[in-house]
Amino acid sequence: MRSSLSLTIALAVIFALFHIIVVAVPVLSSGGSGETQAFTAAIFDLPIFWLLGLFPAGREVLYGSSHTAYILVFSVGGTLMYAVVGALVGRGMHSVIRAFHAA
Repeated sequence: MRSSLSLTIALAVIFALFHIIVVAVPVLSSGGSGETQAFTAAIFDLPIFWLLGLFPAGREVLYGSSHTAYILVFSVGGTLMYAVVGALVGRGMHSVIRAFHAA
């Protein structure tokens, strides 16, 4: 059980750090404006970008004048999304490792 938890936490932290370095830092340093950070956010946070595009309030976050909501969604929300994906990958890897040890 301990190895499962440590692998899950480690991969969640690694994925979150990757997102912070690749997406959150450019979004924060640009103040949520500019093409480079927009392309980076759209590429690496595609599920969030896609979901926001479905709703009028989400399109307001993407294309509106308020940069604060945009920054929060893509720096904090994206980092949380990557942490959850990393945790799920860690759990999956633990299950695969356990299956090979049982065989």
